[in-house]
Amino acid sequence: MSSSSSLYKQLGFGAGSPVSASHLLLLVLGAGFLALTVFVVHPNEFRIQSFFSGGCGRPGTDAAVAASPAKNVSGGTSDAAAATTAARSPDDVRVLIGIQTLPSKYERRNLLRTIYSLQAREQPSLAGSVDVRFVFCNVTSPVDAVLVSLEAIRHGDIIVLDCAENMDNGKTYTFFSTAARAFNASGYDYVMKADDDTYLRLAALVESLRGAARRDAYYGLQMPCDRENFYPFPPFMSGMGYALSWDLVQWVATAEESRRDHVGPEDMWTGRWLNLAGKAKNRYDMSPRMYNYRGASPPSCFRRDFAPDTIAVHMLKDAARWAETLRYFNATAALRPSHL
Repeated sequence: MSSSSSLYKQLGFGAGSPVSASHLLLLVLGAGFLALTVFVVHPNEFRIQSFFSGGCGRPGTDAAVAASPAKNVSGGTSDAAAATTAARSPDDVRVLIGIQTLPSKYERRNLLRTIYSLQAREQPSLAGSVDVRFVFCNVTSPVDAVLVSLEAIRHGDIIVLDCAENMDNGKTYTFFSTAARAFNASGYDYVMKADDDTYLRLAALVESLRGAARRDAYYGLQMPCDRENFYPFPPFMSGMGYALSWDLVQWVATAEESRRDHVGPEDMWTGRWLNLAGKAKNRYDMSPRMYNYRGASPPSCFRRDFAPDTIAVHMLKDAARWAETLRYFNATAALRPSHL
């Protein structure tokens, strides 16, 4: 019962909880399945194609955007499980993507599940390369506890961290350190932290990582990209979505630099840990293929117009921006009259 007890605390059950006795059975079943599904039974077996059933595939828009692999901007060259690595081609890449979100953002998770399941349907090889999870801290709302439990049972893609919900008070540190323990034998080459307002083109992401180093690697949109934004803060990768090689994820989980200093803008602080320790010799700045949504704002080194070889678009804060982005990348091309 120790794991169940721990999960009850994560989901906000216990003394003083407003959950009534009439709801307790459903909460217990939901929480138990959440613990079993997310943390115990299959911590690494929920590939993105098994998150979903139904939906519509679409023709190969993303297939055409593979473009060039990541370019190392710093010079220099995962501790994945040895047996797994030995059985894989050197070109194989496995990425765990943790999308940081809030328990109450059901609509956004549903949108992202739909988007990434359609990408996986179009590109079946992604199912062996990318695992997408939604990451939040302890669920304190009794309503969210029930609904999130149902989500976890249905989709198997929820990670609940043992922390109070926050953005810049250690959530990313907790994510990386938890991933290092929970997925130690999963054979991931990289772990990516992403925002829930970022649109990732998974085929382009995977292709760009094929040429990247598997150790001491730090990948994303490097900031500051000019002398007007964040300068003279030392280089870091934008929080829109950045990846660490598995050895750096393990290092973050144990390093004094990250343990004692993880309160601050999370993307800057990740770069700060690596800079202070002389880590991440292999840095991959994916500008201009990763950028913020521009809209009516003036272009800049981090805010751009859409481009065919895009890897990621950030700052999609509302449905209108998502619709504009998905329209440009032809996400609905597979729609047929029969679907209506």
